[in-house]
Amino acid sequence: MNIPFTSRDAALQASGVVIDRDSKITAVEAYSDAFRDLVNDRVGWRGEPARKLRLSSEADWNFVCVAMDILGDASLALHNFLRFGLDGPTRYDETGEKYLRLYGLLSAAYIQQQAALKLHKLMNCTAQKTFKSNADKLQIRSLRHQLASHSLDYFDFGDRTTSAFVPVRIDLGGFNCTVTENRGDRSMSYDLRTALVEHCDFMLELLDAIYEKSYKTLFKSHESKQIEHKAKLEDLRKIKAGYLILRSTSPDTPSVVLVPLKGRQQDA
Repeated sequence: MNIPFTSRDAALQASGVVIDRDSKITAVEAYSDAFRDLVNDRVGWRGEPARKLRLSSEADWNFVCVAMDILGDASLALHNFLRFGLDGPTRYDETGEKYLRLYGLLSAAYIQQQAALKLHKLMNCTAQKTFKSNADKLQIRSLRHQLASHSLDYFDFGDRTTSAFVPVRIDLGGFNCTVTENRGDRSMSYDLRTALVEHCDFMLELLDAIYEKSYKTLFKSHESKQIEHKAKLEDLRKIKAGYLILRSTSPDTPSVVLVPLKGRQQDA
C-alpha cells in the first residue's frame, strides 16, 4: 500500500515547529508541495506507483520519493540560512559555526538542485542537458565544488587547470564569503544572499518545467484533471512572480491575489 504524502510545512506546523518564510524559497516549496500532491493524485492509495507515473523501473519510485523529501528538507536549511546568515542564531562570534553553516548552505543548495534534476529526468522532461548546463553555471554550485567537495582538486573545464580553494576566515560572516585560489593567486568575494536568489530562480524554472510536463503526461486522458492541474500551475506561476495568494475558506468568496509593486526590488 502506498500512503499519500502530505505537505511538509503542514506536518511541521501541526507539530508546533515555527517556520520562517522567505518569498523565493517559499515559492520553491509551493512547487515542491504541488508536485507531491500531483503524485498523490495519480498514484492514490495503492497499486503500481511506477507504472502509474510512467517510470522506467520499479526502483525509480524510490528515487521519486526521496527526491521529494530532499526538496523540502533542503528548503528548511535555506530558510534558516537566510534568517541568520553565516553567524547563526548565537550571540558568540564562533568561527567554527560559520564554517559549518557555509558548508551546510553549499551542500543544501547542491542536493536540492540534484533532487530536482533527478525528478526532471525521471519524468522524461525535455531540455535535460540545458538545465544541467544552467545548473553548472550557478555561483552557489561553483562554490560548493570549490569549498565543500573539491577544495584541493577543483578542475576548471575552461582552461583545463586544477586549482585549490579556501575561504578567507577573516572575511567570513553575515552573507559574505571571500575565496582565495591557490596561495593567494587571486581572491573573489561572493554575496551568498545573491547566490541563493540565483539558485531559487533556477529551481523555480526547473520545477515549473517538471510540473507542466508531469500533469500533461500523467493525466493525458483525464480532461478534468488537466484543467485542475493547469489552474494549479497558473497559481504557482503567480507565486513564482512574487504574488501573494490569500485563499478564502468559503466557497462563495473568491481568493485574493496581491500583486507586487512594479519596480520594487524583491528579496530572496
